[in-house]
Amino acid sequence: MNPTPEQRVYARLAGICFLANYVLQMLGDSVTIIFRGGKPFADTARYVVENHLLWRACLLEVGLAWISIGILAFALYVVLEPVDRRLAQLALCLRLGASFVGAASMTFRVTNARLYEALATPGLFTTEQLRTLVSAMTRGGSEGVELAWMFQATGSVIFFLLFLRSRFIPAWMARLAIFGSAVVVVMSVAMFLYPQYIAPLKLAGLPGFAAEVATAIWLLTKGLRPSSASTGPTISPSVSTA
Repeated sequence: MNPTPEQRVYARLAGICFLANYVLQMLGDSVTIIFRGGKPFADTARYVVENHLLWRACLLEVGLAWISIGILAFALYVVLEPVDRRLAQLALCLRLGASFVGAASMTFRVTNARLYEALATPGLFTTEQLRTLVSAMTRGGSEGVELAWMFQATGSVIFFLLFLRSRFIPAWMARLAIFGSAVVVVMSVAMFLYPQYIAPLKLAGLPGFAAEVATAIWLLTKGLRPSSASTGPTISPSVSTA
């Protein structure tokens, strides 16, 4: 199987979307989650009020990351549909489901921002009431993301199985991605059931992260490889003469 020019173009688009997803997520979460870890509720609320535009811009970046996941799903479908159409369609639906569920979960984070800002209005809510509401909203948003990861990782297992069959990328890379994606499915289920262990469980996602970054770099620099069957010797039909 020789990749068509269209498949090569979409493969590079997939590589861009792989990286864009991680970059946008890290930029958005670094301000709204990572840098705020361990901060008192009142300090975070004050930061949100004083940096309203920055906070919303970071939430927008996370939303754009979920959109990039949807574009990535379509790009991978175009690349791998000739390998097995039905499986590629199933993987597309699963990864699009991740994009939709993940984007919908952003409503919880936007609501949190409004609750933080409500602390600046005296008498509207007590600090304890707002802390409880923000905690509930944060838990709801996290569970939405965990469900989205289940969709996304299951779709990735199928897509990389098709990569393995097509030999468009090195076999070790496809196998690592299949393993890493399967681990993310288990990790997400465990996080949903045991939210108190979210922090250590996130470390289980490192193999999947490494595999997707490696795939992105490969697709952007090397592109798609022809299948080994197409690189072998060409057999010409015999011609007989009367």
